[in-house]
Amino acid sequence: MEQVITATAGNDNPIQMTEIVYSKEKSLFTLLAIISGIVWAALIIGTLGMALLYVLMFFIIYLFSHSAFISYLKGTAVEINAEQFPELHKQYLACCDRLEMKEPPRAYLLAADGMLNALATRFLGRNYIVLFSSIVDALESDKDALNFYIGHELGHIRRNHIGKAPFLVFATWLPLVGAAYSRACEYTCDLHGLRCCNSLRSATNAVAVLAAGVEQWKRMNVDQYIRQARESSGFWMSLHELNGSYPWLTKRMARVDAKAQGTEYTPPSRSAWAFVFSLFMPRMGTAGGGLIIFAAIIGVAAAVALPAYKQYQEKMTAATSYEAPAATEATPAAMTVPDATLAIASIDQQHQALTPITDILVGYYQTNQAWPTELDALKLTDEQIATFNLYTDGIVGFVGGEALGDYQGYEVYLSPQVDEQSNITWVCSSSDIPDEYLPIDCQG
Repeated sequence: MEQVITATAGNDNPIQMTEIVYSKEKSLFTLLAIISGIVWAALIIGTLGMALLYVLMFFIIYLFSHSAFISYLKGTAVEINAEQFPELHKQYLACCDRLEMKEPPRAYLLAADGMLNALATRFLGRNYIVLFSSIVDALESDKDALNFYIGHELGHIRRNHIGKAPFLVFATWLPLVGAAYSRACEYTCDLHGLRCCNSLRSATNAVAVLAAGVEQWKRMNVDQYIRQARESSGFWMSLHELNGSYPWLTKRMARVDAKAQGTEYTPPSRSAWAFVFSLFMPRMGTAGGGLIIFAAIIGVAAAVALPAYKQYQEKMTAATSYEAPAATEATPAAMTVPDATLAIASIDQQHQALTPITDILVGYYQTNQAWPTELDALKLTDEQIATFNLYTDGIVGFVGGEALGDYQGYEVYLSPQVDEQSNITWVCSSSDIPDEYLPIDCQG
């Protein structure tokens, strides 16, 4: 049977405002600020102010490149406001209020090809928050968990991580301390996210999505995942974390879980040899004007590459929507063309075999006026569960068998349609299997 998240829900406001800054962030910032301040002073004095001309040049490059991303955002994404996604807007404002942010940044919802994330950015003194639609969809069953992502990104703005970055640019490449500061910032923002959640369960659900994906997070065992952090004490995991900008996700989950319960997490000790090797490994990608160049890459990629890639995908989809060759035509050896009659019979047999499952789903809906979100609610046997996949809104999917040749492994979906009298009919379809291999009632 499926495993479920075992964390218990906490009380409202799991942590206080005095607890939302990770203990090491301030000390690491002070160290990097002193180092960067010395370098900046030496450059300006040593070049008689000429270094400021290069700063101006990099700022102009940044201005044009990052403006491409902001323009793409405003011209493509959907702004979240009182008229557009009003419930999400109220949720967003509540997070801002809980973090005592008097001026909420502008917020947008962006479709980003399935990426599970969110981001914060700044342009010409104005702050922006971007929620990727995939993460909003993934947490439809636990809207409070979305507050963790909102709070995390608001944390970057509230702590001015973005504004401090240009000043710290000469120190963030340093071995150990540069990456440590970045990880400390992430821990701080996780605490901001926890502050915005109403319960520990929602906070751990949010982290679970990053670990297990859109659907599987619902069956994830949090306690087991936290115990998995013990493996991070080895040489290789220690080495790569010491040089990484983000902590291992297992540790982030462990800290959120501990903090919400009023305790402090003690991570596994890292390998001593990993520290020795890391002394000779500068954190790459941020020395000199690297930060500005990285911002340029982000802007160009978002404004140019993503739309171009979407057009490429559409062309490829159109190119692959072909009719199967006749039996008398030559067929490449690598392609196994299924017999249409056998394929249709196989799909029809699987379709009919799922009638008891769809009857159970109909009974559940008529009783609860909602579709189940977890298989446990249906009380099925293991043999029944193995025959199908359950998706949101009662949609059932089953995988085509060997009779479909190269199309085996693709899914056929049964989608419930509810009319005004609450009568339910099931619509059969497949986005991957050509119509000639599907029963008539499954053809698009």
